[in-house]
Amino acid sequence: MTSSVPPPLQVFISYSHKDEELREELDIHLANLKRQGKIGVWHDRAIEAGAEWDAEIKHQLETADIILLLITPRFVASNYCYDLEMQRAVQRHDEGSARVIPIIVKPCDWQDSPFSKLQVLPKDAKPVTKWDDRDEAFLNVVQGIRRAVETLQVKKSEGVPLEKEAIAPTPPLLTPAIGTGERALGTSERALGRGERPFAPTFSTYKAETWTGRAETVADLTDALIAGCRLLIIYGMTGIGKTALAEKLAADLLVNGAVGTSDRLFLPPEIKFHRISFDIGTPSTDFTRGAIAILQAIGDDTAQQLPDEQILLYLLKALEQHPYWLQLDSLEYLLRQSSDGSYQFADAVWVEFFGQLLNSPRSQSRLVLTSQALPADLVDRIYRYDQLWHEYSLRGLEADHWLDLLRNYGITPSTDTERDHLCAIASYFQGHPLILKMIAGDIRSRLFGGSITKYWTEYYNCQPHNPRQPSSTLRQSQEQRSRQWVSQTIQQLPDLPRQMLQRCAVFRRPVAESFYLQMLEDVSDSDRTAALTTLKSRNLVEDIDIQAGQLLIQQHNLIRDSAYAQLKANSSIWETAERTAACLWLTAYISPSNTERIETVRGYLEAFEHYCKVKDWNAVTLIAWIKLNTPTDNYFCWQLGTWGYYREQIPLFRKLLDIAQAKSNCQEEGWALGNLGNAYLSLGQYEQAITLYQQSLTISTEIGDREGEGSGLGNLGNAYLSLGQYEQAITLYQQSLTISTEIGDREGEGIMLGNLGSAYLSLGQYEQAIALYQQYLTISTEIGYRQGEGSGLGNLGNAYLSLGQYEQAIALYQQYLTISTEIGYRQGKGVALMGWGETQIKLQQYPEALENSLAALAVFREIGDKANEAEALKNLTELHQKLGEADVAREYCEQALALATELGIPLVEECQKLWEELGFL
Repeated sequence: MTSSVPPPLQVFISYSHKDEELREELDIHLANLKRQGKIGVWHDRAIEAGAEWDAEIKHQLETADIILLLITPRFVASNYCYDLEMQRAVQRHDEGSARVIPIIVKPCDWQDSPFSKLQVLPKDAKPVTKWDDRDEAFLNVVQGIRRAVETLQVKKSEGVPLEKEAIAPTPPLLTPAIGTGERALGTSERALGRGERPFAPTFSTYKAETWTGRAETVADLTDALIAGCRLLIIYGMTGIGKTALAEKLAADLLVNGAVGTSDRLFLPPEIKFHRISFDIGTPSTDFTRGAIAILQAIGDDTAQQLPDEQILLYLLKALEQHPYWLQLDSLEYLLRQSSDGSYQFADAVWVEFFGQLLNSPRSQSRLVLTSQALPADLVDRIYRYDQLWHEYSLRGLEADHWLDLLRNYGITPSTDTERDHLCAIASYFQGHPLILKMIAGDIRSRLFGGSITKYWTEYYNCQPHNPRQPSSTLRQSQEQRSRQWVSQTIQQLPDLPRQMLQRCAVFRRPVAESFYLQMLEDVSDSDRTAALTTLKSRNLVEDIDIQAGQLLIQQHNLIRDSAYAQLKANSSIWETAERTAACLWLTAYISPSNTERIETVRGYLEAFEHYCKVKDWNAVTLIAWIKLNTPTDNYFCWQLGTWGYYREQIPLFRKLLDIAQAKSNCQEEGWALGNLGNAYLSLGQYEQAITLYQQSLTISTEIGDREGEGSGLGNLGNAYLSLGQYEQAITLYQQSLTISTEIGDREGEGIMLGNLGSAYLSLGQYEQAIALYQQYLTISTEIGYRQGEGSGLGNLGNAYLSLGQYEQAIALYQQYLTISTEIGYRQGKGVALMGWGETQIKLQQYPEALENSLAALAVFREIGDKANEAEALKNLTELHQKLGEADVAREYCEQALALATELGIPLVEECQKLWEELGFL
């Protein structure tokens, strides 16, 4: 009798011997699959004594059903693993003769590698060693492998060849976040309705249980998206249901598996959903800010450190490398109205971005835009792309579904008269869904007790209604009627719910329920809760998400606009509300765990804005100077720079500049100008930085602020040093050093000595540089300036590296790294790692050099140190060149050359020389 149990699949593990401990951990987690007879595992430690190891490895590689790649910096650096095993594995995957599963074990630069097109494990490509629980990470990996094994066993039993597809990781648990949701989808067309269904994205407005109507619209737009439409623009008045419709399309296509009627299926199964709303926080029309928000939503925070000119191409590349479904809401905040009445993007780079997206032959991403107005300049640019884009003007619900929507919100007519009343009301508002939803809440309220007749008699029995008006007048009338009705509804609320709604209109983004409750002062807890319950029951406030264990709520913009206008009518109450909101952000905000650093200081950013509105400049200044509990023990305004949020610093320092100018405080004005210059310098915008430094220096000189004058001279020196104008930098540093010495500023004196040393080192005057660095180190040690002590050691390491005294250089870098780690000085940590790695390249210690160089690159990108990032990229180019990995070297060199050219720094010449050596002219 033939056994029905399929034979085990053969699994080949490709790994670097330096990572043997991690391979052994994976082997342990695969034990159950092996015990169940589903797999047999082979790796090169299974080679028997006396066997020809190379031939055996190649044989196993050619006969394996599944090939696991354990991706680490050492794997990427290994010629045998990367060039032989991995390259052949990918070839077999492409041929359909094996399934390749890359497993990201340690952080490394694996994007754009031959296997990057495959779906990697564990979930979200988070390296195994970065998980809080490593066993949980390996469990996630094994679960993904098990799914692949079971799929392949079925195919082999049926005689079906292996598909050229990548497995999908276990869909990640939902991590709530404002305005964004994400799910990795299934493994094939099953994700589009043939079996498995992934977890749903996070939706802000769409709810399946209350959705009704618009079936034909949904079908038409679904077909368009499936057939290849990359850009869908849904436009219409506020509250008409644009966001809900967009989310309905995502739910049907990405979750429920609707495939429409199109014969062509172009939605990639691994597509991920994200929603970005441009009306949250302080709206900005700037493309750079918007693009960074999009990149952060998809999990890429590195663009914070890119020059503005590079962000467009960076975003396009991100959308090409992985398919995303991006829903961009409230596009009207990016538009401005022209003299002819049409709407256009305030920043024309948006038009260029969308145009290039449609022109890209590689992008499989879908963008769904919602807006109150259709951007005419975008239509003019993209009209020629025909099937790749689609626009849809959204109106109110069809008459057949007015009563359905009201029923979904608890209002059902029991007589023909009640039915007629509801239809008349819905017709008056032309099926505006938000208004109908609010009307349902009104009717259910205590005032009317669910009586449709009473509600009709009270409000609508005498309302004029003329359905014969021209359509253009109707559209205008619909918005006017809607806004007027919302305003009246708010005014007619009971006192406490009305006060709560109006006062909470000051919040620019979703907030915790507790914020709403605390906005009512001198009121009992039960009354506060009752007020919020009333707002929710009347559909004036909506639940949005859960964050840090708190339910987030918000008002629709149509409601918030009216409520805020009413609030501002009483300046005293309005100002109190802004101050109360600021206090809540400062004292009650809880940031979500495992979030980007900017969210940990969200409370300070929001409070800053609230105090700006009421022009409480003392409070604004105090927030800027709040000392944070961080490893650097830094002030808020400077900590943003330490984290690389230079673009967030710029509006903050500009506001502080305005405050100083309004107070005619020249010293603070000079300080703000200098800090603005530092932000622009970190962004590589040297000319802008120099202009600001010169203004700061002029003010300090005029008012006799010697400390400010010395600082201004030193800052200018830093800018010229970055540009390679060393003699000018030296002159400025010497002037600054003179002032520091005169006023007894020992810390400033030491820093200028160190800066002078760096200028002389750049000129090749090593002995003079060493003497200056030693003075800097001595002063820093004497005054207990640990950061300066570390920098002095690191600078000495640079000098000894230049002199070829490698062992001494490494010892100094190690000391620098120790100090930087102790005090949390991230830039210093990156510089120490980079110098150490560069020295290891000289010593031909290539695996160690790769690890340190990649670690340094990660630090520089995180904090936004672009000049050092370019240097680290150049070092990686040299490293891979020496390893004979020309393709990898070219990639790094291209990045280094582009960044150095953009910054205009002397490193360009070195990069150009490397580029030529790699075979390019």
